[in-house]
Amino acid sequence: MGRPNVQEDAKRVFEILKGGGIAICPADVGYAVMAINPKSLEKIFLTKQRGAHKRHAGIGSYAIHKEVHIMEPLHHEIVDHLTQDLDIPVGVIARYKRDHPMVKNIDPVTMEACDVNGSLSVLVNAGAFQDALTSLTFAENIPLLGSSANLSGTGTKYRVDDINKELIDIADIVIDYGLLKWWVHGRSSTLLDFSGPSVEVIRIGACYDVIRDVLKRRWNIDLPPDPGMESLRFGHLRNLDPVKSLQDLITPIHSKSTTG
Repeated sequence: MGRPNVQEDAKRVFEILKGGGIAICPADVGYAVMAINPKSLEKIFLTKQRGAHKRHAGIGSYAIHKEVHIMEPLHHEIVDHLTQDLDIPVGVIARYKRDHPMVKNIDPVTMEACDVNGSLSVLVNAGAFQDALTSLTFAENIPLLGSSANLSGTGTKYRVDDINKELIDIADIVIDYGLLKWWVHGRSSTLLDFSGPSVEVIRIGACYDVIRDVLKRRWNIDLPPDPGMESLRFGHLRNLDPVKSLQDLITPIHSKSTTG
């Protein structure tokens, strides 16, 4: 089989996404399902059986984070050290530039399903494929959104063979890079919220033990201990309020199931 051609694979995915398609692609923290078209994002959301409190995440890169997020210098320094010096993936949540061309290309309904109190989540440093793909989308100021390629409650998938058939069936392209880098953690990316004065952990995920140690040792910032997979399987420390547009999207499905 030989070495994968990451750049060519990214170009193939990009063309399908621009045509309104859905893609399943590798990231170091697990396979992701993604789209550009709002209707395709809704299809992903419904197929995954997500709750209305969930949000679309930005399929991002360090470059997107640096240009779109608004952060204090200290917070920038922390993200730079984690992602650039230590090569750790981090879901960065921060305030954002509403007038940035890429942000302005997110339609209002989709933005409601992305924004949390004036902040956006962008996954940074998730591997070569994601960097190649987002370099293409970002060059055209196209927002790329998605989430983990799994049905809600079934856990992160690190092999294509483990991805739920329902998601494989709606994908227009699947890029299979085998077992992914951070499979050993059993969780997706750690989510850190930098939108306030202090760093808040939203989800405990990949490399959290290193992240916690680094923030304490370098900046004397205390993060909560990981209670372990048995106590907190998916690592979520905070749940969000439901989004009206997403509630409206799933209500017909729920109504049909209860009356049928």
